Amino acid sequence: MLGRMGAPYPVAALDVSDRRNVYYWTAKTIAMLGHRFLVRPHVEMDEDVAALKRRGGAVFLYCGLHKSLWETSGVLPPLHLAGLPVPYVGMGDNLVKGRFFQDLSWKIGAFLVRRPANRKEMLESARKLRDDVLSFLAHGLDVMVFPEGTRKNIPEHARYGDFFPTAFDAALEYARNRDLILASNPGLAPREVYVVPFNVDYTRVREAEEMVGDGSGKPRTLHVLDSLSMIRNIGDTYLSYGKPVRVADHLDIDRKGLAALARQRCLDLVKILPVNVASRAILQFEPGAAVSPTAFDEAMRRVIDALRPYADRFRGFRPGDAQAEIVRRAAQVELDFHRLVPEKVGLYRLYASYIAHYLESAPALAC
Repeated sequence: MLGRMGAPYPVAALDVSDRRNVYYWTAKTIAMLGHRFLVRPHVEMDEDVAALKRRGGAVFLYCGLHKSLWETSGVLPPLHLAGLPVPYVGMGDNLVKGRFFQDLSWKIGAFLVRRPANRKEMLESARKLRDDVLSFLAHGLDVMVFPEGTRKNIPEHARYGDFFPTAFDAALEYARNRDLILASNPGLAPREVYVVPFNVDYTRVREAEEMVGDGSGKPRTLHVLDSLSMIRNIGDTYLSYGKPVRVADHLDIDRKGLAALARQRCLDLVKILPVNVASRAILQFEPGAAVSPTAFDEAMRRVIDALRPYADRFRGFRPGDAQAEIVRRAAQVELDFHRLVPEKVGLYRLYASYIAHYLESAPALAC
């Protein structure tokens, strides 16, 4: 950011709601009630997240893998319950249609990220996102982004996508030039920027069939009824908030390097659930053919053995559990594990691919 009106590092004025309005209160109430009564949340949060906030002076850039629209609101209640400020959430403008709903999103604390249609728009969108994130951080407001930019990576490519580096560029810019930014913008207090990785794992991804069917990944417009439907159909969720990464400790890397580091920290938070294990196992058989219990037990054993180095990330089962019990829990997602149903192959692959990065060194299990 070059000099504007004689200041070397001006910070754009914030264009956010202060959230002291009935819309934010209503949205928060719905989210909290849903978190308490409509889903079964399992929350793991690194102790440094709350400790840094209690100490004062820390501002967070939350970043996470993107699997479902639910994350844009579902990851917020645990932060509120932990006594942490609720971050401002970046959402693609393709998810919120119409001026009314965009204004409503602004009032509850979201900010829109433009989905570009060409290279010119891509550059403009990246520039605005960088400026927005820098402004949030400089003003001491936590911000949350989904740097993959889409939920399509897993259903279309069987891998998590790379993180776009724009938001991390803003974090590095603030950390490297904090003194100049403070000198150029009277009234701002010094902040220490941290990247906080997070991840959500699901026993049932609410949009799974939508993402693997025709028109894969076509986003739904977010509205109240759709949000309630989303909450009702999820079940167990595993919400993980990892150790904060102090940006000032990584000034020797560029924005792509910081983005890659944040992505790896998010990947390390991915939990291994019964549906992931059973899906990996059933994909070893031919579609449509009946699978004998003995053959499937052997396939399950191979998958679990390959995953034993990551046993600390097993959730919903333990390595010594009976395989029949693991499969019973996996079947709660309404998939058949007695045979590989041809019409459901995309769903099996979706759930199997969520843990693919743990099995990259086990080619015999590749799907």
